[in-house]
Amino acid sequence: MRDMMNDSGQLGARNVLAALVAGLVAFFAILIFGVPGLDPSLWSEVTVVAGLRPPQEIFPGYWRILTGWMFKLFGTTVALHALTFVGAAVAGVCTMLVCLITRLVLSLLIRTAHPFEVWSDRIAPFFAFVAALLFALCDPLWSIARVFSPDELRLLMFLGIIYLSLRWFTAGGRWRLFPAMALMGLMAAETPFAFILPVVFVGFYVTVWYCVVDGLFPKPEKFAEPSELPKWRMFFLFLGGVALGAWINVMCFAALGGISANGWNPGHVYFFYGASYWRVLTGAASLIAWVLGLGFCVVPLVVALRLMPVTTRDDRPMPFGPGALLFFVGVIALMQTGVLQATRFWLFAKDIVQVRSGFLLVFFVTCAVVTVAVFAASFAFECQRTYLADEDEVPRPGILLRWLVPIIAVGVLGMALVSVPKSVETEMQRIVDDAVDEIVDECEDARWIFTDGRLDPALEIAAAKRGKKLLPLNMMSGASAWEISLCKRGFDPDSEDVKSAETGIPTLLRVWAGEKTNGMDVAALQLGFEFWKRQQKTLPKASGMVARTKWTDSASVEKGIKRSEEIAKRILAVSPGIDKSDPTPALASAFSAVSWRLSRFARLRKDEQLANDLDLTNRALKRMLSAFEYERMRTFMQLTPKEGLEIALKRANFSEATRYASAVLRNDPDDPEANFGMGMSALLGNRLKDAEFYLSKCLKRRPEEPAVLNNLSIINRKLHKYKEAEEYARKAIKFLPDSPEVKQTLEDALKHAP
Repeated sequence: MRDMMNDSGQLGARNVLAALVAGLVAFFAILIFGVPGLDPSLWSEVTVVAGLRPPQEIFPGYWRILTGWMFKLFGTTVALHALTFVGAAVAGVCTMLVCLITRLVLSLLIRTAHPFEVWSDRIAPFFAFVAALLFALCDPLWSIARVFSPDELRLLMFLGIIYLSLRWFTAGGRWRLFPAMALMGLMAAETPFAFILPVVFVGFYVTVWYCVVDGLFPKPEKFAEPSELPKWRMFFLFLGGVALGAWINVMCFAALGGISANGWNPGHVYFFYGASYWRVLTGAASLIAWVLGLGFCVVPLVVALRLMPVTTRDDRPMPFGPGALLFFVGVIALMQTGVLQATRFWLFAKDIVQVRSGFLLVFFVTCAVVTVAVFAASFAFECQRTYLADEDEVPRPGILLRWLVPIIAVGVLGMALVSVPKSVETEMQRIVDDAVDEIVDECEDARWIFTDGRLDPALEIAAAKRGKKLLPLNMMSGASAWEISLCKRGFDPDSEDVKSAETGIPTLLRVWAGEKTNGMDVAALQLGFEFWKRQQKTLPKASGMVARTKWTDSASVEKGIKRSEEIAKRILAVSPGIDKSDPTPALASAFSAVSWRLSRFARLRKDEQLANDLDLTNRALKRMLSAFEYERMRTFMQLTPKEGLEIALKRANFSEATRYASAVLRNDPDDPEANFGMGMSALLGNRLKDAEFYLSKCLKRRPEEPAVLNNLSIINRKLHKYKEAEEYARKAIKFLPDSPEVKQTLEDALKHAP
């Protein structure tokens, strides 16, 4: 029989085989049942490594270096397929490491003088394997491993560091220690979470040392004493890794054009490095998520590790107090492993993303699965030892300790296997991908497309896969140097278009559509139709998800409408299942953006039924409207009717204005603002007689109001009263002689003048 005192660090073929099997399960499960396609959270980074956009942030430099060569060497399409395979392979390697790490932890902590071969042959390998499978089947891992991602690379580095450190604890060898310290430094340069690793290393070393001193278990065969530690070399290797990692990140960022695109001074780049570092830390999770993650995952692991030497001592059976505590700590950890969605702390608030870092989420799950293995192995070992011992010397444990833990482990694992297929998320991803491809198809020969920015990186990737260059122009873009650099791409640096783009994309649209001859011939639209409405021009013809002023083929417009309607039907079919699923926040947001875009274009085509159905199933839209309605009610309940009317008119919200205008008119029937609000609401509703009535009353007190005169001209022209329309237009142009809108109104009136 094998003495457990000599089990430290002895992985053996049985344990390696278990780790390999767990890794293969993870690899094939993600490759076969994982959500296909590129998660929207990676769109922006893929555009960077594909050379389509400059980077906005310094991180993740390591990932950009490892993946950038694929895009340069093989092209976008092949590289994306390669990333899918690599993502599943790295997930398998991480699962193997979790299995081996758990086995090493159990080997290090469980100590007894009795040589029970069943420990090394069955108990420790089994629960290490269970922990690895729980890890492999958890949703957070699948989210970051569907395509090789920066978070998955950080996870691989993290687990590699833990594995090397534990192997050094149990088997010695500076060739394990020194690479582990250098890797800690490299990872610390990439993410602030890695700075905790040296602290954990030292803390774990001190804990093991004092356990040896206190006699809780014998000293591992090759465990280094404090006087033997190469402290200074370890310290400088860590600092060297940090310096090298920072240099790699900065050089990669500069090589990809990030410094110039962000308008930074090269000498100040390390200051911005620190700022980016801080944003990674503060943007990783909410405060409540930190509290819940540490409380439900990290603290239980610490408790389990501390109690395990106590529960496996030879001089007495496991005490009830520590045993019960370890059991309930394990149950809490089990709730966080990812296989039971309803119990996970990051789902306590369904509509709020508590943990925004995929790496941090998987870190919490890793702590949870190791905790489960520790407490379950402890119970199973105690039960087995009691079973083999003389009943007169040691009381036989009850059914709680003998059967409950294995049953829970097997049951949860079974539920995890049942929930592996991600049918809803798969369909959502396919809908998003098909919608993006449809947009690129409908753009035809267009080089630019005016958008709201939410699908822009995906459009560039989809176009690059076809060998096209489609440049989105974000109508919502801000005034940062990076956003301006995106707006100016594709233009001659000395052209007037660059100046317009620097002012803002809405300005560029106004110039192209209003001042340039054939300015929109090579541009498509998804946003910006307000310009045509204000100018009272015929709207560009809308296909399924794109509008253009010039179509090269009319038949393609109808095909686009038909294909977009098919996508809309798929959205309506899959939407009921989304509430029961758990898509990534980025996928849910992209899916909502596609639904919203289809709805808006359905309204442009006067397909109100389809638009209403899509809006009713759009969860993000409903949350947004609920928030707007709450704020509106909270604001307007504190206002007088007159104040509410003024605010509504400033916002050009004429439907809201009518609510307050009616109250104002009861006190003053000739109030000009109230009559103007009522008249404009009637005009937008095509109730021309009512509009003429209210706007005419507005003129009683404001006879020289050009906006009222201009709108009365439009109303009279539509009512075929052309003489009155001309009179109102001539009065309006006296007060606004340079207004293009008033000029257009007069021109329209003169066309029909008798």
